[in-house]
Parts: sequence; structure tokens; C-alpha cells
Amino acid sequence: MDAKPTRTPGGKLALWLFYGFCLYTFWAMLRYFWVVSDVTGGEMASLGGKLLGALMGFLVLGTVAALLGGLAWYTRAR
Repeated sequence: MDAKPTRTPGGKLALWLFYGFCLYTFWAMLRYFWVVSDVTGGEMASLGGKLLGALMGFLVLGTVAALLGGLAWYTRAR
């Protein structure tokens, strides 16, 4: 009978770091819209400014998440 492949401790750590960062990204986006929704003056008061700010933040967080996801995939069980 074939043994089921398991992750190494480093692989498990990489996977949990990825999961944790995904939760952090979700929380950060919710917090961004919660805080920015109270802004009433300046360029950030427009809907376009708020969405552009959210997009820029999501691009940064998404890049880090992609790197962590790639690391978790590379250390997958084989």
C-alpha cells in the first residue's frame, strides 16, 4: 500500500503563513473601507479615490500573498 505524502515542517509553516496572511489581507481590506468611508474632504472623498486606494493596497498585499502562495505550493507534499 502506498504511503500518503505529508508536508515537511517547513512546508506546514509556509502553508500556515499563507493562510494567516490571507486572513490579514481580508481584515485589512475591511478595515480600509471602514476607515475610509468616514473621509469627507479632499481627493479621497470621491468614490474613485477610495476605490483607487483600495486597489493599490490590494496590489501590494496580493503580491505578498502570491509570493507566500508560491512558497507554500513549492513546499507541498509530494
